[in-house]
Amino acid sequence: MGALPPVVPDRETSGVGKMLDDYRRARKLGHKQLQTDVSAGRYPYLPALDDILKGEGYQGEVPVGTMEIDIDLIAGTRTRGRQNTFATNFMPLPESGSEFSMKWSDLIDSQRAEGIRDPIVVYEFMQRFYVQEGNKRVSVLRYLGQPTILASVTRVVPMPSDTEAYRIYQEFMRFFNVAPIYGIVFTREGDYVRLAAFAGQDLDHAWPQEVVRDFRSAFETFLGAFRKRGGEHLGLTAGEAFLAYLGVFGYDEAVRALPSEVDQNVERMWGEFVVKRDGGKVAYLEDPRSSRAAIIPELKNLYKDVVRSKPFRASFIYGENPLVDGWTALHEQGRFELERRLGATISTRAYRDCVDATDFDLAVDDALAEGSDLIVTIAPTQMRDSLRAAVAHPECTFINCSVSLSHSAVRTFSIRLYEAKFLLGALAASMAENHKVGYVAETPVFGSVSEINAFAIGAAMVDPLVTVYLKWFSAKDYDWKRELAEEEVRIVSARDYPNPADPDEAWGLYRVEEDGTTTHLAEPMLKWGRYYQLIVQSIRNETWHKEQSELSGLALNYWWGMSSGVLDVGLSDGLPYGQRALIEVLRQSVLTRRIDPFAGELASQEGPVKAAEAGRLSSEEIVRMSWLNANVVGRLPEQRELSEEGLEKVEVSGLIPVDVAKLPHKGTTLA
Repeated sequence: MGALPPVVPDRETSGVGKMLDDYRRARKLGHKQLQTDVSAGRYPYLPALDDILKGEGYQGEVPVGTMEIDIDLIAGTRTRGRQNTFATNFMPLPESGSEFSMKWSDLIDSQRAEGIRDPIVVYEFMQRFYVQEGNKRVSVLRYLGQPTILASVTRVVPMPSDTEAYRIYQEFMRFFNVAPIYGIVFTREGDYVRLAAFAGQDLDHAWPQEVVRDFRSAFETFLGAFRKRGGEHLGLTAGEAFLAYLGVFGYDEAVRALPSEVDQNVERMWGEFVVKRDGGKVAYLEDPRSSRAAIIPELKNLYKDVVRSKPFRASFIYGENPLVDGWTALHEQGRFELERRLGATISTRAYRDCVDATDFDLAVDDALAEGSDLIVTIAPTQMRDSLRAAVAHPECTFINCSVSLSHSAVRTFSIRLYEAKFLLGALAASMAENHKVGYVAETPVFGSVSEINAFAIGAAMVDPLVTVYLKWFSAKDYDWKRELAEEEVRIVSARDYPNPADPDEAWGLYRVEEDGTTTHLAEPMLKWGRYYQLIVQSIRNETWHKEQSELSGLALNYWWGMSSGVLDVGLSDGLPYGQRALIEVLRQSVLTRRIDPFAGELASQEGPVKAAEAGRLSSEEIVRMSWLNANVVGRLPEQRELSEEGLEKVEVSGLIPVDVAKLPHKGTTLA
């Protein structure tokens, strides 16, 4: 870095003082940016593409044509010649009264009188532009707040590499080939495919001209509203924000909405953009704020208040029917338990079989017309509809049963089921005479692998020689029961709840007898009624709002476990005394947190994960773990091996790599 030029006070010159007013203000902005960059240890001048290419190299240059480009994507100069003339915000640095300042001032006067019509000459590299001719024009238009500038563009094709940045750029080039639009920048693979899917298009076939026109117009309208509120300072790209916007309002609404409507929509979902920055950070709240002792006084107060205020109204929207779906049946039982616990202070209603967006919206409209204070959805696949409704109706509270989905308008809640699986793993190993147990997981989504591993760790605690054979319900075209039988596995952990459509199907932890029948041994007990009671209580006593203000900018996920009373393990009456005593000892240790399956030494199939002294894994590491414990035989399924229902869940909150172009819904489900 060369020596910095001194900041010299402007000279007062007769006859040109007024003409230089704009230049003085622009220069002041330039020197302010320069000092900021120096203080932060950053290079304070415009980067030169030639310097970048010396280190990275490139394959060649491809003329793209003349077009309007986003002025904020202009990152520097092509060569070193003009680097030190501008700060990194393209504001000028030379002294007022210099020849440069005169030319700059003449240019701004020309822009105001008749506009700058000649295109600048730029080179595009990795979706950033570097100016060959027209640096002063860029400086003037940036000073005036112009969003775009006409440019003759030549693409500098980067050298191939195995970096994520190069793979994203390859995806962009595919997008540009079918829809020549600059300015939509992503930092995650697959987002261009998702973007195209919203318009009903792909990256393999040229888009119709009218689709490109409408799409460009919709993005530019959104971009104007986004920047109007300072979106460029949020920490996420306008493309990422636009993708989130489409996820809530849809493509058709984005195309037909007036600028004033788009501006209103952007304002309504601003919290979503804030949460999305830096990849969308989640705060996992592992215990309710209110103590157990505080519940009874709270209930007494609620009963006193009921005579002078309306009951709290909670609506439950189900995608399935509890008569045929076990997961829905569990939450329906929880709804009934909530009513039993809170009595006259609560009023609930369930909307069943809301299988598509139309059904969902009708249920929301009816719930709001009935005065609902809380709307509950119970599956990650309902998140997109939940978010759309929550943004449209901020007067109502929306929650969704999922873990690690990052949104502001909809909070998520789930149970630390791995704690119960740890106990069941210990029980399974204690009853497996041949050191073999089976585990059948549902779908490779957030949280599911922690349950598998906790089961395996609990089993190894009791029997160091035990092997856990992993199978998947959501995998298609294979018979896991036959495979476990061939391995002589007789102790199996299967679905966590009974199947109403097949009451005879074995569930929970069970033993396969010699004659092929099964004996139920134990099961996790998910106490949704207790969970919902605590949620309602937190909303009524203002804890809900306090958490929002204290954890501003984060997505909030309630991830409660055994210590909160929302989870336990049920043991069969026929279980031997020794096993019952063992599980009770471990249960008390988990409740008091003397034992945690993810504290201490951990080893995966590939090798050590952490040493014994490293402490407990973070909540984020537990929820998103994708490694399998060393004593597990099996693997996570690949995309091609999953059923369509399994793929739908993985699309929203999956752990495995996914080609969004091959998803049944083409990647338009909100993640």
